[in-house]
Amino acid sequence: MQSQTKCTITSGNVNQSSSGGPSGLPLEVSRRPYNIGGLPTEGMLQTRYEKVCTEIFKFDRRVRFAAILDRTGRQIAGGMKKGIPSLEPVSEDLRLIANVTIQLSTERTWDQYFGKIQYTFIKREKVNILTFNLGDKLIYVSTEPEFTLQQAQDVRNQIVTNHSAEFG
Repeated sequence: MQSQTKCTITSGNVNQSSSGGPSGLPLEVSRRPYNIGGLPTEGMLQTRYEKVCTEIFKFDRRVRFAAILDRTGRQIAGGMKKGIPSLEPVSEDLRLIANVTIQLSTERTWDQYFGKIQYTFIKREKVNILTFNLGDKLIYVSTEPEFTLQQAQDVRNQIVTNHSAEFG
């Protein structure tokens, strides 16, 4: 696992959808005209998810990538910072996300003994990778190598504190 993924390659993601509307959601969802039963619509949730990713990018200029993934690893918001090239080839993006999803799913089996994972921080030569949960979603962040463990803890704490009531 060398790097992070890009927002523009997984099918059904926010920035690219061959059958989707301008928001990247399927047309039948993106064109829904009203809020059924007072629950947030997909479009409303999409906007909230994008705001979380924007907040992560604003946290520090060294954040390269910020995305929200569902439990299957599908990217539902966020992506690569504009002007920053991905370190891995596009052909490896799906494999990278699958690896992260499988790893975190496997680690959940230890929750009964050790408690829930608060976050993971992987420090590599060229990139750092931070993952943590927000409700039932996974936040996936990659940063430049100079981004410290303390900064990773700080961004995680900021996002969880500011948004856990929304997504809890």
